[in-house]
Amino acid sequence: MQESRQQKSGGGFELLFDEDRLKIYYNKIFPFSLMFKWISYNKLNAGQKALTSLDEGISSNYFHFREFSFTLANDVYCRYLCFKTAEQFKETLVDRVPYKIDIGAVYNIPPDRHNASDKRAFIPVQKEMVFDIDMNDYDDVRTCCTGANVCEKCWEFLKIAMIVLTDILVEDFDFENVLWVFSGRRGIHAWICDESAREMNNEMRSAVVSYCNLGVGNENSGRTTLSYPLHPRLQSIYKKLLPEFKRIIIDEHNLLSVEKHRKKFLDYCPDLTTKNKVDAIW
Repeated sequence: MQESRQQKSGGGFELLFDEDRLKIYYNKIFPFSLMFKWISYNKLNAGQKALTSLDEGISSNYFHFREFSFTLANDVYCRYLCFKTAEQFKETLVDRVPYKIDIGAVYNIPPDRHNASDKRAFIPVQKEMVFDIDMNDYDDVRTCCTGANVCEKCWEFLKIAMIVLTDILVEDFDFENVLWVFSGRRGIHAWICDESAREMNNEMRSAVVSYCNLGVGNENSGRTTLSYPLHPRLQSIYKKLLPEFKRIIIDEHNLLSVEKHRKKFLDYCPDLTTKNKVDAIW
């Protein structure tokens, strides 16, 4: 069995991937029962009670019709996988030891039978609405890490994003079941599990995303211009973020101590006179 960590030159330890330990994780730790309960939403087959242990053979067509995809060693990608029971799900994971698991949509027939019917007859019927927030999207406003690296300082950005997005989804769209999970690498995912969300078509999902999207732009597309008075939701977010801006941006990251960030900040000054005054002070 390979060593699961090695000491870095600057001190501390760097975690290494260990397939043997991953197999043990799937066999001993992975929450199969909870996953089955969650993804089946208690839509069990007729006459069956809720799952309490893996050896009960509880099955659910809703779970069975759900597509799973595995990424195996050497980037081998396997689609259209499905499982009748939590036990079958566990046996397959322990046997194949995927490096990555993707949870897809619920189809009208079991996904492993997609080639047995006309492609036009194989259609998705439900899927949770998922928001993906990646840490590298914050590279312009953090001074600690870049890319997929995450530390306690930059994790604060993700915490704020969770609070803001949850408020919008719960208060403006009346969703009740918002599940936040770590993506496993560089960010977080929000799974909106309400049945009304799972039944949304693409146009409805796009409308929700558009409502949540401020369109902050980038160095190439320019900066955001907001109209006043602010939309009530933006006004609420502004009041919530203002003290966090001082705590995170000014105090913890000390963003304006970095010259390139000071230059970006000066671009937001309303007129040249103010810009020159602030620049002279710095």
